[in-house]
Amino acid sequence: MSLAAFSSNEPQKIRSLFNIQQAYCAIKTNDVTGFDNRKSAWKGRGGGISSTNTLMLVENGENEISLEIGALGWFSDKSLSPEERGHFDPQSACSLELVRFNGQEKQMLSSIKVTISPQGLPEALPDNTRSITRTKVLAEQATPGHIDPDYFDKTYFPQGMELYRFTQKVTVSGIPEWAWVKAEPFTGSSEQLQKLRTAYSEMARIINSRDRNRLKAYDKTALEAWSATTGDSEDEILLSQFTKDDLEGGKAILLPIKWEDYDIRVMNKGRMVRMYNKSKPTYSPLTYKYTDKNGEEFMGYYAPVFSLIDGKFIPVI
Repeated sequence: MSLAAFSSNEPQKIRSLFNIQQAYCAIKTNDVTGFDNRKSAWKGRGGGISSTNTLMLVENGENEISLEIGALGWFSDKSLSPEERGHFDPQSACSLELVRFNGQEKQMLSSIKVTISPQGLPEALPDNTRSITRTKVLAEQATPGHIDPDYFDKTYFPQGMELYRFTQKVTVSGIPEWAWVKAEPFTGSSEQLQKLRTAYSEMARIINSRDRNRLKAYDKTALEAWSATTGDSEDEILLSQFTKDDLEGGKAILLPIKWEDYDIRVMNKGRMVRMYNKSKPTYSPLTYKYTDKNGEEFMGYYAPVFSLIDGKFIPVI
């Protein structure tokens, strides 16, 4: 289905609905994180209930959804053993439902519900229709020295943190073929790396130029996908991502990029990539500092997802 035909039909959405209790949990679709409650977990609460737009992350055919759950003890600033950090509260839980909304109709596409077993380990409730795999993985790590020390906290990305990843396959049909579907997979070659850096540098120049029309043209593919999956106009979406204060007002003047401070996150069978800061993996090369009306300094960032299409990296999300 073409994007134009899809947009003109009855509004259709695919969303990931999640409910997190007393745990860290990340919700992913085809390796792309749609949501995690890291901030809540870091503060010791570990809650979260909402939904995210998943339609633009799936393709016709087989896809993969997953949730990664970890114990809150990993975020503690106390001197604890790895065993103590990895201990789950018996009430810890995380659930993920992939739901298709077509007008007034609602269809459950996939579901993963994880609770804590009597043995103290996360386990998925049985699903009679789809298999769920569980693997133990090392959480994304952060190393100091690649960001202003005032913005580095070693407990935010805990060293050695272990996660339990639960994965399920799901088949989707009747949606548009997004631009990233036919993207050239990222191999890590020096040529591809240079092209990716060029894409970030170009976007940084456009943001710093304060020219909204240039930014809209550069971000066209991503804006079209956002518009088709939300029903909002491209201008509305761009304004939500880049406010007038940030862009035209000049609040978001990006910092010079030091490439040695960044690594690459490869997702969705290599068809999506995002560069991230080695000390603060939520941040990207498109990072800026600003001072609020009270004189307090903050750091912000933009973190688009790029795909290699027709020999050039472009933002697709």
